Amino acid sequence: MLKNSRCYFFVVVLLAVLFNGCTDDDGADPNIPGSDRDKYTGNWLCKETIAGNSPNTFTINIQKHGADDTLYVYNFNNLGASNYTIWLISENSVTIPMQSVTSTDVSGTGFYNSDKISLNYSSDSDQLTALCTR
Repeated sequence: MLKNSRCYFFVVVLLAVLFNGCTDDDGADPNIPGSDRDKYTGNWLCKETIAGNSPNTFTINIQKHGADDTLYVYNFNNLGASNYTIWLISENSVTIPMQSVTSTDVSGTGFYNSDKISLNYSSDSDQLTALCTR
């Protein structure tokens, strides 16, 4: 009788572990860096400013790519809708690693807050800021 009780206990524990593993993966897991990149995807209106010049406004399109922390940003720095820049994200922080897009060197950082992305970056020798909104 004791063996049957242990067997039933083992089966119940095993089933509990299996059912616990069957959870919905649609939501972002805050414990995995970059898993919440859905908040970045889509079209954004960017107002870009170079000190001393009038702001330039254009649309970017952000898409997920590859690893959970990687985004492709099309038309970043108004470099053309078919050209993309790679952004790396970690929660609300954006890193734009040094890269060349259409012979223009870009790099910088940014921050996501309240459905806005604030950016500070360089484009060749220019220092720019941008505020991107939906």
